[in-house]
Amino acid sequence: MSVISSKISRRDKSPQGKLEMLAVQRTRHRLANFTLWLCLLLACTGASWFAFQYTLIPQQQTYVPQWHGAHWIEPADASAPVAYYHYMTNFNTVPDNAFVLITANQVFRLFANGIFIGANTQDFDHGEAPRSYMFDLDSVLQAGVNAFSIRVVDADQKHPQLRASIGLSWGGQTHYIGSDASWQATGRTMLAHARGAPKPYSWTLNTFDTTSWQPAHLVSRPQYTDALLTVDPIVYTHPLPSHWLSAEGGQEGYFVRQLDVPEQTGGILLRLIATGQANVFINGHQYMQWDGQPPVPQQTLTTILDAADDEPVVYRTGLITGVYDITPYLHKGHNTLAIHVLAPGNSTAKVGLDPLKNAIAVDVLTQTGSTVSNLTAQDTKWRVSTQAVPNWISGGSTVAQWSNPSPIGRPGASMSYYLPDNSTPRNVISLPPILVAKAIIYSSLAILAFWLLLALLVLQPYYPSRKAAFEAASLVFLPALALEALLIVLAREPLLPQPFPYTTVWGCILLALVGASALGLWLNARYRQQRTPITETQPTNVGDDHMQQPVVTSTLAVARPPHSWQRQQLLVWRQQLFAWLRQNWGLIPIMALIIPMSIYSIGYEPFWQDELSSYNAARNIMLHGFPAFPSGFIYPKGELYSYLLAAFMFIFGTTGQVVPRIVSLIEYLVSIPLLYIFTQRLFNRKIAWLAAAMLAFSPYALNWSRQTRMYEQAQFMVIVVVYMLYRAIEQREKKRPVYLAIACLVLAYLSHEENFIILPAALICTLLATREAPYGMPYILRKKHWWIPALTACALIIIQLLAVFWTHPPTFATDQSRRPQIQPGFDNVPYYFSLLFKQIAIKDNAAPWLLTQPWLIINSLLAVLGIVLAFIHKDRRPRFYALFLVIASVTLIMVFTMQADRYYYPLLPIYYILGAYAFWNVLSLLWRFARPHLVLNTFSGNGRRPDVSLPIRITLGTIIAILAFSVLVFPALPLSNYNLLVSRTLGLSYRHHFADYDNVSNYMKGHLKKGDTVVTIAPAVSVLYYVGQADYYFSIDRALFLIEQNGKIVETTSGSSPLLNPKDFQNVLATHNRVWLITDNGGYQGGVTKLGRFTFPPADFRMVYEGYGSAVYFRGSDG
Repeated sequence: MSVISSKISRRDKSPQGKLEMLAVQRTRHRLANFTLWLCLLLACTGASWFAFQYTLIPQQQTYVPQWHGAHWIEPADASAPVAYYHYMTNFNTVPDNAFVLITANQVFRLFANGIFIGANTQDFDHGEAPRSYMFDLDSVLQAGVNAFSIRVVDADQKHPQLRASIGLSWGGQTHYIGSDASWQATGRTMLAHARGAPKPYSWTLNTFDTTSWQPAHLVSRPQYTDALLTVDPIVYTHPLPSHWLSAEGGQEGYFVRQLDVPEQTGGILLRLIATGQANVFINGHQYMQWDGQPPVPQQTLTTILDAADDEPVVYRTGLITGVYDITPYLHKGHNTLAIHVLAPGNSTAKVGLDPLKNAIAVDVLTQTGSTVSNLTAQDTKWRVSTQAVPNWISGGSTVAQWSNPSPIGRPGASMSYYLPDNSTPRNVISLPPILVAKAIIYSSLAILAFWLLLALLVLQPYYPSRKAAFEAASLVFLPALALEALLIVLAREPLLPQPFPYTTVWGCILLALVGASALGLWLNARYRQQRTPITETQPTNVGDDHMQQPVVTSTLAVARPPHSWQRQQLLVWRQQLFAWLRQNWGLIPIMALIIPMSIYSIGYEPFWQDELSSYNAARNIMLHGFPAFPSGFIYPKGELYSYLLAAFMFIFGTTGQVVPRIVSLIEYLVSIPLLYIFTQRLFNRKIAWLAAAMLAFSPYALNWSRQTRMYEQAQFMVIVVVYMLYRAIEQREKKRPVYLAIACLVLAYLSHEENFIILPAALICTLLATREAPYGMPYILRKKHWWIPALTACALIIIQLLAVFWTHPPTFATDQSRRPQIQPGFDNVPYYFSLLFKQIAIKDNAAPWLLTQPWLIINSLLAVLGIVLAFIHKDRRPRFYALFLVIASVTLIMVFTMQADRYYYPLLPIYYILGAYAFWNVLSLLWRFARPHLVLNTFSGNGRRPDVSLPIRITLGTIIAILAFSVLVFPALPLSNYNLLVSRTLGLSYRHHFADYDNVSNYMKGHLKKGDTVVTIAPAVSVLYYVGQADYYFSIDRALFLIEQNGKIVETTSGSSPLLNPKDFQNVLATHNRVWLITDNGGYQGGVTKLGRFTFPPADFRMVYEGYGSAVYFRGSDG
């Protein structure tokens, strides 16, 4: 601002200067108005969001589970990643109510009498472990022998431990069966999957023989002790209604009653069972729609709806009970609850409930201390009808004349299904628009009223104009908005104690922060007014300033001994280094954190198939000088990385997972300061620091830096290419920068051929950046020192492409894997849009369970804003980076047909630079707006910078730190699977991300015999590396990986023979006696058995080992 003012002051006497001054003033005025309304819009949005969540959304809570003496247990016979637990008991009569409280390390599947009850797999996938869970057992228990079976999987090199408590109620008395030494457990897969078992889950039945299992071992030091519940226990511990209500004589029913909510009450839960679809209205507004009808046919592990073809199906599975937290929708005193039950659907009719028509069972539970009350205990207060009347959902005199419901017998068991505020196929949440609008309008009015009162009544006397007071008053909301943004980000961490953050406490803190900000602003304005402007002396003259130069200059000029030059040079370098570190100290904490985070236990993960591709290519270079697989297939992909990896392995060795992964680790650690230095030179230290921090703590970067793949090197070279190319454009007349830039471009392509996406970006950006007058002809088209290296680079790339074409065996089959890799189109747009703005599951991952992408929405929004600002501003540097990212992204999305997050990974540094550019530009805009209202009316001693008080500086620094931390931590949440060192330090759960074929190797080494045959339903290259043998593999839709060798079809990476159909597999079984079948227990196995192409497990095969992401089956005369 001062620079612009000084320029105007020198030109304001001329007509042109006056016009420029008016234009600048008009721009400042518009920018100030925009910023003012932006601050108010953000304040209204933040207040409305908090009010909406607080008043209309039921907040999840955590509860301390009551274990009633249950112990942590584990198998005593073997230490394996999978454990099986079994407990059998005998009931004379079926319990009135039954439930189970369970937690495990880490993933469990619970069965009762062979029927699947529940699992925590989905929560585990999303990082919500450890947790405790409760499940309803009413519908699956029977008189006589009952079996409770749990399969527990540990994917973190620890022990699969279990803690469970089963509650059984008869006549109002509850008895508990806790896990202890009376339970049986085994870690030996063969004991759970006995020879000749009719089904894979026969071990869960009450007829299974567990006499060979040992008693469970009591654990004195469990892995996790604090596993909280996220559902109120009374949902399961309080029995469901013993009878139902019905409006007889019609297909549909309308149920209305008054609810009296006492003054002192806790949370309120609604439990609802209905024979048909039920619409629930509270105080005249519909909030939910529940459909608990059982599907037909029901697919479970054991058939529940068993019957002969000519007999009616007997209803045994039970309707599902919907459970809702309705606390936000009720108020103290009188409330109206109305339910519309539709006629039963076909599925309900087919299980024998059609005669019941509109029957429901409802209770509303509230707990005060240890006392549980049912607000709907009296059936006589219900009013029912088969016909609706106007405004029936609000009650009234007409509804009061309706008849009482008819009680009917409980038509069967029901299963409770807790519903937090989410929509599922069974449950539809609908918030009344009028209530949402009220929350927004009232919150916005409160913000605007406070702003007006503060400006007109408090601040106006201290500012020269009313407009200045309005602008200053709009600043008081910024600290609270920064804190609320942090709370919203931290709410993504599922292991924080709930409810969080939309509670009364945090609401009061935010309001108090607004009040404190208003008080601070008033004190600052008052202090500004009291201060008298002080005229500062001018800075010292040039001669005096020259006398105060650092001592280094004068020291070098003094005569010194002949042999002291090297010592003085080292002293100069040291002083320069210290000076650089003083200015760039922010890089030190980043490196201090990421070095241990990336190095810690780098060999924790086993190799996955793509890593083994790079590893085998490097091994072949060491042996024969060119990259190839064990099958002999030449691997012309990432050649530069393969040769670099081979050189590194030649020096340091090839055993284990550590050494091959060091190359990517070093490139990652070097890329962070390199990105910082390059960004600092082109932009400034702030943008450089934030961009480096974004890349350093990116979940993608921490993941790929610990793998033997070329993606980290590809990203490293993109960082170098973009900077060197911009420098070459700036120094376009010189040859050396041009040759270096194009050489780096070739090296980037040879690091990974998918880096071709930057080639069009480099060409177009260079042509546009070197346009010159008078006709806009690009400079590079007229200079041969650009043409010669460019043509040389094209020749090298063409040679590489020809090598790929000539060395690839001929194609003899076609399927979906052989689609063209280069084809313009829009098919990839939805995928990459979801990748950048949504949280989606990773496609075709190598993990034994579902993995989700880091949520990049904040980074993506900042990057988009950075691109927009780059084209608005007239600075060529951000424009160059923005155009480069846009063209490269368009090339990837609309030209390259493959879909994977790793293909976008090389572009992340540019993506983060533009995000950091937008972040600091927005903060600079707010500071330019706030500065005239916050700075004091004096100048600091150097006469150049306005004085900002210490409290204002602390406040500004805190706001910036909170916002930067929020941007950095958002993609990392939840923390449980973010980084191994972080999880170990914080005591969080962690898991392997790749299948445990190393555990399979340990098992097979003790059992594989000479002459055995190994068939794999898993990546053949992984089985070959870990087991040492992979004779056959199931090939479905994988023609891309098949080649012809010596008249035989083999797989490219391993040389294994493919099994293309069931006949091929039967031929193998017919010609071999001892056959091992190794599967991934996941995606590969699912692809093989899809559409019934193969039957799994095959007949006569027995599971002999099970890992967290693998399984081994065996067939043999001695198996």
